[in-house]
Amino acid sequence: MKTKTFTVTLDNAEREMLVRSPSLNDQREAQKVYNQAFTDAIKSKSVVRAKLDDLLKDQGLWNDEKQANFSVLQKELLEGEKRLAKGGFSLNEAKDLAIKMKSVREEIRDLISVRTSLDNHSAEGQADNARFNYLVSVCLVYNDTKQPYFNSMEEYLNRAGEEVALLGAQNLANMLYGLDNNYESNLSENKFLKKYRFIDDKLRLVDKKGRLIDSDGRLVDENGRFIDENGNFVDKYGNKVDSEGDYIVDTKPFLDDEGNPVILDEDKKDEEKPVPAQPSSTTPTEEVKPSEGTVTEPSANA
Repeated sequence: MKTKTFTVTLDNAEREMLVRSPSLNDQREAQKVYNQAFTDAIKSKSVVRAKLDDLLKDQGLWNDEKQANFSVLQKELLEGEKRLAKGGFSLNEAKDLAIKMKSVREEIRDLISVRTSLDNHSAEGQADNARFNYLVSVCLVYNDTKQPYFNSMEEYLNRAGEEVALLGAQNLANMLYGLDNNYESNLSENKFLKKYRFIDDKLRLVDKKGRLIDSDGRLVDENGRFIDENGNFVDKYGNKVDSEGDYIVDTKPFLDDEGNPVILDEDKKDEEKPVPAQPSSTTPTEEVKPSEGTVTEPSANA
């Protein structure tokens, strides 16, 4: 039986969890859950996968042009993978190719996102999800006791956002569908870019000094905002801006037809506002009078 283990913090203590492969009985029960979910979906008039293409075309969400574009992008991606694997051309050109491949892959994902979403809501998609949810609820157990972490599928669904639930589902999906936690890192373009230190461990583009950059080599911060060599905010052309994105410039009034400054009423009011007195940096002292018997030197003007 295949298993995967991982560690989480529960009640301020580390516990080792185990995801086991479904038993024959688990699979039988999961099929019952699938059948019920499929029946419910059909009763609620969910579309079946066989009719999905027709629905997409009827709604204008997919057509021959998008299909042709999808095929072209797939071919471009495969040709890029083959060329990177073969090598024999300049490293800079290879870098540009790998970055282009990342862009193409994003295009493909965006193109088929509607199709993927609708497939998840098809009758079969809903039934598949129900079966998987059931399997997570019974296959995620404590490693020491082998007791299920969740008491039921309903409890799992109510707590699906918790770390232990997310990791359990991730590991079970890897086991059942041959998925990889490091899928993005193992894409051919990312493996190349990381090998030659064009990206960091988080797959973000970096320059030779390890600083974050965009695809055009411009410096960016952790949030993707453009910065200069000193870390100050700039626009994409290097002009200084503040944290709100407004340009930092010496503002001058606009001129009328005679060349005179145009002063708005609100600007006049701002100018007329009294400037509050600034406290002196030194504390005024009282005049010290000479005490009796004290001899003072005569003034030079006396």
